[in-house]
Amino acid sequence: MEDSNSKFLKNTEAIFNWTYPGATLYYRDCNLENKVLELYKEGQILRNGYFLDVSYKGGGTDKNTRFIIASSKAAKLYEINPDVEKYGHCCINANSYFKILNIYKLKDKTQIFLLHIPANGIEYFSNVSSNIDEQFIARAKKSFDEKAEINPIPELLEKNWVERTNFPVGMDGYNKFYSLESTTPIPVQGEHLYNGIRNLTKDNSDLNISPIKTEDRPKGF
Repeated sequence: MEDSNSKFLKNTEAIFNWTYPGATLYYRDCNLENKVLELYKEGQILRNGYFLDVSYKGGGTDKNTRFIIASSKAAKLYEINPDVEKYGHCCINANSYFKILNIYKLKDKTQIFLLHIPANGIEYFSNVSSNIDEQFIARAKKSFDEKAEINPIPELLEKNWVERTNFPVGMDGYNKFYSLESTTPIPVQGEHLYNGIRNLTKDNSDLNISPIKTEDRPKGF
């Protein structure tokens, strides 16, 4: 029988290679009430139940919260849809998991730094930090320091983009964190996008298939 340590370390290399190589910083700005913002804690693992729209364009922000996300598995939708190129539109798949690496406050604004991790990497990232994380954190802080002094990108202030992004990562419409004990069913109309993102990002291994139960999908959903 495997001992607990060998089982824990079994997929370490695969988890590392899924997470770090090719990871790019993406941006998502929103306005959050303080009581919501204070719920986020460094080291916390989040599951995001919906498709997460982000931008590779990182200018200044007129919002009080910036989510900056390091991900190697964000689909570059702007490359296949010229209508969203101006937003630098990328999308991270539904039921993705993140670890909060850092929360950084600068005057009246807060940056929450998330690392996109595979579904089967939750135990690993709940117990392990790496030097790469520290390098990423330093890079993210520097980004926020520099961009705090510049104007927002005009396209990212457009109503269409703001409506897609002006709500918190990892929470439902009631500002409650999505459970880590189950996953959210993909709506029928979202299955094409879900599978498309997996193919575009070459995310087709079992490493990012959640081993936990998916909630029942309501009829017609």
